[in-house]
Amino acid sequence: MKKYAILCGSAPDGFTQKKINEMHDFLTSDFGGSWAEKEIVIFPNGVTEAMLSFVLERLRADKTEQIFLYICTLSPTADDESVWLGGEEIRKSVIEAFCADGCGQVVYDSCREMVREEVLENA
Repeated sequence: MKKYAILCGSAPDGFTQKKINEMHDFLTSDFGGSWAEKEIVIFPNGVTEAMLSFVLERLRADKTEQIFLYICTLSPTADDESVWLGGEEIRKSVIEAFCADGCGQVVYDSCREMVREEVLENA
């Protein structure tokens, strides 16, 4: 099965959100499905709506059977029509449109706890 995970955060440059790292660790664990590193991409400092749409469309064109999209903002967005990732606005309608065919799953989360990237490199 072709699967791909996209983890999108909203940390400032040089940092990642703690929950982004935890989600990555979970996905690569036995409990999370033992995803391979090549099946996961991380945008820790945000992503533009155009880039995210491009990646999702490319995965569809490659006939990816399972797409997991994890969106981690700085504050809850339950009632908002958009999310903000690294200063970029992404409409939820764009995010959720790719789930229409049933191959995608979106999880919204929030986290204000940051980890310096150099700490991660030395771990």
